[in-house]
Amino acid sequence: MDKSVALLSELRECLGEEGKLSITKHVFVGFDGFVDKIKKAVKQKNKLDTIYYNTLNEFSERINAASGKSGQVEMVTEKIKLGGNAPILADTLGKLGVESICLGSMGYPEEHEVFKQMDERSKRISVLNPGESDAIEFDDGKMIFSELSVFDKYDWEYIRNTVDLHEIRRAIGESDLIAFVNWVNLPHASDIWTGVLNDLIKPSGKKDFLFLFDLSDPSKKSPEEIDEVLGLMSSFFPYGKVTLGINENEALKIWAAINRVDISKPGMKKKLPTVQEAGKLIYQVMNIDYLLVHPVDRTILFHQGDMLEIPGRLVTEPKVLTGGGDNLNAGYCMGLMSGFSLPLCMLLGMAASGAYIQNGKSPDVADIKDYISIWIDELLKNTDKHKQMLAK
Repeated sequence: MDKSVALLSELRECLGEEGKLSITKHVFVGFDGFVDKIKKAVKQKNKLDTIYYNTLNEFSERINAASGKSGQVEMVTEKIKLGGNAPILADTLGKLGVESICLGSMGYPEEHEVFKQMDERSKRISVLNPGESDAIEFDDGKMIFSELSVFDKYDWEYIRNTVDLHEIRRAIGESDLIAFVNWVNLPHASDIWTGVLNDLIKPSGKKDFLFLFDLSDPSKKSPEEIDEVLGLMSSFFPYGKVTLGINENEALKIWAAINRVDISKPGMKKKLPTVQEAGKLIYQVMNIDYLLVHPVDRTILFHQGDMLEIPGRLVTEPKVLTGGGDNLNAGYCMGLMSGFSLPLCMLLGMAASGAYIQNGKSPDVADIKDYISIWIDELLKNTDKHKQMLAK
């Protein structure tokens, strides 16, 4: 615990005063965009009070009870916000002082209103109308229902025919970090990523990029498709340092695909590896620099055969969950671009995500520093309580 306090204090010091951190870096982010409706599922309602389903398990029991009978659940829309991994990542980076260009589906030919709320340092190139998602949030997670038909013909050729490729080539060449996100929900994502690699990254002559990849939940993808994208991400290795970021669920799904195991079969849950074991295998089969695995309560990083694990802080009363992983990615990327040590990059990712979940909005540097201070105070109080218990 003392080590965590020391690292968090070091991170707070490194962040310095708001606006004083180096903001000379540039990021290119692609290629999705959604309009998110954040919702709660109603369990009971009367004239005076509304009670919501608190957990995914509780909600699933309600769905199961309707089997063979039908049923209806009232939904309450709490907010409508910009969504998609790319816009959220770019927006958070902008709030942290990083100039970014986001290419994606944010409205075409006219940009959708929700994306005009993005930070002014996040420039947008929109080539398609956004997807739509209903994110039903619970205390222990979320279930997202998405309409994806708008992406059916969204491939690299479509992008080449819709934008000024010289502008994209210039943006790529000037970028320190390139983020490829939401492979799962873009049916032609692999084609887009391959096009960027062959037509823009290789001809640039640069071999010092930072790359971030985020797949999203690969449940609907076949083992063969997952194998293919693992290889595709590895093919970026000669042109810079590659990070794949995944959560615990995604780590287990990828592990299962590698081993050709159907984890939906009865009894398989007892045979699943730990998240550390799953992450180790994924890292071994890929040719990448970093594998960043982020369960809800900690972050694990695999690098050059080593594993680094750092505990996080659980937000007990979250204001929003959808986008937490994107904010974690933003903090981690900011740390990498700032030259922070790997433990500080991991902590900055968790602090950015925690501040977002706790406050309901993407954080700036001041928000993150405030969150770190709360985190440190809690750790110190827990240490004092532990000492008092030992003294009795």
